[in-house]
Amino acid sequence: MTTTLHILMLVFLTRVWALDDNSTSTDDHQPIHKQGWTPQPDGRGTLDILWTCIVTMSLCSWSILCLNMPGTKESKWIVLWRKFAMTGLGVLCPEIITTTAVGQWVRARQCVQAFNSPDLEKELAKLANSEQAEASEKASAGEKEVWTMQMAYFADMGGFRLRTKNGDEFPLDALQLYYLVKKGYIKQPIYRPRLIDDKNKVDFLLRTIILCQIGWFLVNVIGRWVQRLFVTTAELTTVSFILCSTVTAGFWWHKPADVVMAEIIEIDVDTDTILDNAGIAPEKRDDWRSTPLDFVSRKEWWWSRVWWNFLNILRKMHFKFGSGGRPTDRLADSVQHPLGRRELYMVIIMSTVCFSVFFTAWKHDFPTWYEMVLWRAASIALMVMLYILIIIYEVLRAVDSAQQRTEKWRQRHFSIRHSPKAGAAQQQCSRLRSSKAYRWIAKTFNSCDRALNCVRNNSPDGDKDLSVPLRVLAPVYVMGFLYCSARSYIMLADILELRALPPSAYESVKWEKFWPHLG
Repeated sequence: MTTTLHILMLVFLTRVWALDDNSTSTDDHQPIHKQGWTPQPDGRGTLDILWTCIVTMSLCSWSILCLNMPGTKESKWIVLWRKFAMTGLGVLCPEIITTTAVGQWVRARQCVQAFNSPDLEKELAKLANSEQAEASEKASAGEKEVWTMQMAYFADMGGFRLRTKNGDEFPLDALQLYYLVKKGYIKQPIYRPRLIDDKNKVDFLLRTIILCQIGWFLVNVIGRWVQRLFVTTAELTTVSFILCSTVTAGFWWHKPADVVMAEIIEIDVDTDTILDNAGIAPEKRDDWRSTPLDFVSRKEWWWSRVWWNFLNILRKMHFKFGSGGRPTDRLADSVQHPLGRRELYMVIIMSTVCFSVFFTAWKHDFPTWYEMVLWRAASIALMVMLYILIIIYEVLRAVDSAQQRTEKWRQRHFSIRHSPKAGAAQQQCSRLRSSKAYRWIAKTFNSCDRALNCVRNNSPDGDKDLSVPLRVLAPVYVMGFLYCSARSYIMLADILELRALPPSAYESVKWEKFWPHLG
């Protein structure tokens, strides 16, 4: 048996040597000249430019996303599809993702301040001798749990779910969790960084690779600019996107990503008891949108109302947002938390920096004169709309402040007074209302008002908190149309420009000019 194996091995080696001899010679028994290490050909092609920009923008948008906790009944495909959709939104409108990140950062800071404030310890200390002493046991013992931004983000993204005595289960945001802790319904959750890190599924290696890709792209663009090589508009758009995404990643730096498991908090109290103790009237207990604890943290502002109005239009076009159902199974990523004046100006300044990149192509060598004019118009439109947004914001603040002062002044100086003149005026108004002309005018006015109400508030359930005045809705939608038009043309121009580029656009950066000793 051993001899047979030796013979087979010898035959095999003989055949290999024979094949090797045949591969290194031709029919004329002349050796083939083989080539060793060969440098990459100088230059780049059109597909190289386009592919590099698309991959950089897609990977950048995908990696910075930190979505809220998925629902308990959602499959992996739904979660994956949601992330793909948010990635597409981040590529088309990166400023929307940045605004969302800033709002969540503001909410997380509020949560940290609330949980670390002395007022919480005082409230828990008052419960030490009550029936809910277990909820304040930790505070009365003198131990202080210091919350961080990571824990606040985890709580605000639906990291804790409440299960009541009557079987209701729904996710909590950070302020709702604080309310339940403050009222003594639950104990303050213990901050365990390792637990959150275990739930965080973001691959550090993936982020490192993406950071290297972004860094190399920026260095390459800077190198081309230094050596006066042509930089395409697609590359400029990618640079603008990278700047916006970097700001977004900075605000989401402490937020866990791709977390799928929430902590369940069970309480021996039903939902109606919580609402009763909060002073919610029985007839208003169903006036909530996402969860029964909306009265704690839900606060709509003018931008969130406009955003919901836009999403409701997309819903009528059969685009689905959120998990649906009452109570909701997950906290929606589309919620726009209120921004203060300082935070809103931060977003404006950061957007200004990102839009300024487009102005570097002011004297760009476009294929046609019309494309150059349209590019300039789109760049100006994006910048002007930012400052129109500031004007709208300041005008709304001034109008709301004036209305509040007027209402207070009217309540202070005017009251219902009964007098003969007032009675005569009321009789005259009654005769006027009974006329046919008045009834026709009132009917026409009511019909127009109902039609306008469908525009002001297009929510399926007619939520009163989502009503938007037309003086706000009209200019914002005009701005939105101009923004989408400008953004669409910029992306279209990035592709159309590739049909006619200067020769230097296809040249590669000669790095040996920066380091001559390497040449």
